[in-house]
Amino acid sequence: MPFADSVGRMDEACLRVFGRDVIYLPEAGGQATVRAVFQPAREAEDASPGVYAVLFIRLADLSAPPLRGDEVEIGGTRYKVFDIEADAEGAAVLRLRQVG
Repeated sequence: MPFADSVGRMDEACLRVFGRDVIYLPEAGGQATVRAVFQPAREAEDASPGVYAVLFIRLADLSAPPLRGDEVEIGGTRYKVFDIEADAEGAAVLRLRQVG
């Protein structure tokens, strides 16, 4: 089995076990419910607001690639995407800041 297939299967298993449904809201409009692993308050930043969260997703679950400025709703709280770190195997970590 090629390495990329193994990583993809591992990503799917992690999302199945540790993930939760979140609402992805592209800045261009529309929305999608996707399975993602959410980590609130992941790391401290030097600049305000001081702390950001991260969201792990599979890019294939979105209708279009994520962009800075898109939003995610998790448990009734909105977050704005400010950074995207995609890998070659089809997954991404989105860095988020709480809106409002």
